[in-house]
Amino acid sequence: MKITLKDIARELGVNVSTVSRAINGKPGVSEELRKKILEFAKMKGYSPDLAAVGLRKGKTKIIGVLIPDISNPFFAQILHGMERVFYPLGYHVLLCSTDENVEKEEENLKTLLSQRVAGVLSAPTDSGGNRSTYKKILDMQIPLVFFDRIIPGLEASYVITDNEGGVAELVRYLYGKGHRSLGIITLRSRSYTGKMRLLGVLKTCDELGILVKEEWILDGRSTQEGAYQAAKKFFQLRDRPTALLVSNNLMMLGVMKAIKELNVKVPEDISIVSFDDSYWNEIFDPPITCVAQEPEQMGLIAATMMMDLLQGGSKPTKTILKAHFIERASVKQIG
Repeated sequence: MKITLKDIARELGVNVSTVSRAINGKPGVSEELRKKILEFAKMKGYSPDLAAVGLRKGKTKIIGVLIPDISNPFFAQILHGMERVFYPLGYHVLLCSTDENVEKEEENLKTLLSQRVAGVLSAPTDSGGNRSTYKKILDMQIPLVFFDRIIPGLEASYVITDNEGGVAELVRYLYGKGHRSLGIITLRSRSYTGKMRLLGVLKTCDELGILVKEEWILDGRSTQEGAYQAAKKFFQLRDRPTALLVSNNLMMLGVMKAIKELNVKVPEDISIVSFDDSYWNEIFDPPITCVAQEPEQMGLIAATMMMDLLQGGSKPTKTILKAHFIERASVKQIG
């Protein structure tokens, strides 16, 4: 059970206000008594409720972080990068998972505001959803930084990957290997990354003359299960393209499951490339060609942007990171 100021005061036979002044370094307590109280509090494992302290002072050292999918290791790596910045500076992260749900995202944002967080870091669920709530955060002059995704038109700091450039590199690689037809398992269409990656694929295919039929574009819903179902539907098609592009790492797992169940041979039956990299891309047989992001670096940059805003910066900072290409063995040469 967590020890409180009242517990310490009762044990030492002093007033709660005396204990509070001693712990918070305020005058009105002798040095001898202050030392005694601090040593006793440390021995009992006392730690202040940071949110309650912040509410009393009108501010906290808590940063609210919203991610769309807590099961995706990509976001875990981003959080690790953020913690490397925040923890040494005495800031703490209050993590909320939106589960790609706009209503849940709005509730999370309201909760963070009620806790008077020092700032908000967010990967927005939809490119247009909850715009008014994020606008309110900016109007309240609460530091706001977007990462991985943005809401276009809002003047907020952000760090994202060059999604269009990344998928374009994959498409050009497939073209160089002789592929002239392509299927796509997409992210949620309302997410910023979903829109940009699909746009980038279609634009580059149009430039190069690669065929993409409407029935070859399947919604993977940004999830492993969604991609699994989409892949099963894709491999049931009689008329299939020679290559398939999977739009994120988590969906790649779902595609791998479908490939194993249906006994599809890669790259003999289908060539596959992926946006994002994860350890399973390397251990899959054959390993998957992809473009890889730098999630921990993204987290570091986003957290650094937040600290700049907390220390008085006012001008939004915008950073676009380049995805880097990794060639493996999942694409065959045609012709």
